[in-house]
Amino acid sequence: MIKAYLYLKENAILIFLVLYFLFSIIINLLLDLDLLIPCLWKSCFGFECLSCGFTTSIIEILKGNFLIAWEINKLTFLIVPSLTFIFLKDLIRFYSKH
Repeated sequence: MIKAYLYLKENAILIFLVLYFLFSIIINLLLDLDLLIPCLWKSCFGFECLSCGFTTSIIEILKGNFLIAWEINKLTFLIVPSLTFIFLKDLIRFYSKH
């Protein structure tokens, strides 16, 4: 229990951002209300960046629409497993250190 608290304390900002992201996705799925952060690149320059559509792609994956998610943003299928691996590796490193 103390290890979990220490991990949360050490990664508080990242965990807050992930929780906000997950909360926004759940609200989007249940209520069709968009609370997600808009793309600053698209707002400033008027064209999409490489990560535009990433969140929409994740929402489509959660709905089970893998083909639509692939069409929206192909990088999602590379980034999500990579981030999951990095998170699990960091979690294992943290628990083995403490």
